[in-house]
Order: sequence, then structure tokens, then C-alpha cells
Amino acid sequence: MRRIFISLLLLAGLALQAQMPKDIMKDPIPVAMFQVTYAFHIPGLNTKDLYGISHNIGGSFVYKTESNWLLTANANYIFGNKIKGDRIDIFGEGITTVDGEIFGGEGSVAMLWIQQRGLHFQAEVGKLFPFGSNPNSGFFVQGGLGYLTNRIRVDYQQERLNPPYPVDGDYQYGYDRKRGGPAVHLEAGYLFLSDTRLLNLSISLEVTYARTRDLRDYDFRVFDGQPVGRTDPHKRYNDLYYGIRVTWNIPTYERQPQEYYYN
Repeated sequence: MRRIFISLLLLAGLALQAQMPKDIMKDPIPVAMFQVTYAFHIPGLNTKDLYGISHNIGGSFVYKTESNWLLTANANYIFGNKIKGDRIDIFGEGITTVDGEIFGGEGSVAMLWIQQRGLHFQAEVGKLFPFGSNPNSGFFVQGGLGYLTNRIRVDYQQERLNPPYPVDGDYQYGYDRKRGGPAVHLEAGYLFLSDTRLLNLSISLEVTYARTRDLRDYDFRVFDGQPVGRTDPHKRYNDLYYGIRVTWNIPTYERQPQEYYYN
């Protein structure tokens, strides 16, 4: 992944050196861009068994060639507030009350926020198909390979004086069910580039599939008096996310000077 980023940065440097003073609204040009993105995702397959709707924010580096090929490297942060099941499902028996509460060190009920967290890194190749009079804007498709993780996060930042010891510190790793693995990503949408740095946007539909495995050696949960124990190193999960992504592009080209005509 590091080599991919370095290669893309070198390509960007060459592109900047080779750029001619062309009008982006009239001529196809190579463009190096940084992106800030947000996505809204619906889970599928094994993902929906544990998580609900999630969100995704990230950053990308994109190089668009003069022939409208797209080379992209990006990193994304996954977060959501919906975890399926009650707290006994999440933490098992023994550390919760019958109502699913966990007591802190002072004997009072600890206030916990249980959330989804994850990461997704990928490299992609795509193609832009110009639409309209602007040869640098149009519909695009792209796909790529990467690596995806997801996990349950227990937040108790307000409980430092009353920490829930059963899930405090490294103990939480026995309950977060972290898993990860290689991922495939497909995306299709519309990209608009103009001669101003502010109005450069894209919107797309996307789907990400990851073949994941448990990344923790042990699962601390207990059900019917039996601990789950060591995780199965051969078990695989089919994680699926699909939704819509909105992107703000920050190109490196300079704004073209306006043309003035005098009689």
C-alpha cells in the first residue's frame, strides 16, 4: 500500500510539471486531486447480523490522466451507533445484570456507549466518460482492492472515576469482535470539475465486499455457563456495505485567467 501511495505522488509531480496552460472547461488535462469524502452505508450479509447503518469519512489522492483514467488511493474511517442485540448478547453472561447493565468500580452503574468502528484502505483504477461540453467532467466507474476492519467500541470517557473494570483497558479487546480482511470496492457516479477550486464535486453509488476473519484470539463472552473461548482461525465472514458517497475534490491546477475582449 505504501508503494502505491508513493507511485501516485510521483505521478502527480510529473503531471504538474507537464501541465500546459489549457482551459479545463474546454481541454482534457491531467489533474492531481485531493479528496474529502463522506458516505452513508447500509450493511449486508454478515455485517447486518451485528451492525446497523453506518457512516464513512475519509481522504483520497486521485490522479486523472489526460485520457481520463483515474488512479486513486484512499483511507476511510467507519463509524456507527447501531449494534444489533442487547448488552447480554454483546458482553455475554456474568459481567452484566439481568438488565444488561455493567457496574463500575464504585458499585454504581457505568454509563456506556457501544458503537461500531472500522477502517478501510484501498487502491482503485477507474475511467471517466465525459458528458457535456466539459471534457474533464462526466460519469465515472472505478474499482479496487484494499483491506477492511470493523469492531465494537465501548466508550466510557465520562467514567474515569468509576471505570467498568470488566471491559476496561485491554479487557475490552475480548468483547469487541474485531475482524478484518481483503476487500473489493466498486463505485459509479458523476464527477464535476470546474476552473474554480470550490466547485469540484462528485456523487456516486458504491458497494464494498470484504472477506474477513477474527483478529482476536479469544472471545471472553459466556453463554449458558460456557465460554466462547478461542476464536476459530479458519472461520470467515462476508462483510458487505453499500450506499452513497459525496466527495469534495481539491485539484492542484491553477485557476485559468478570464478572457477579456476589447473593441
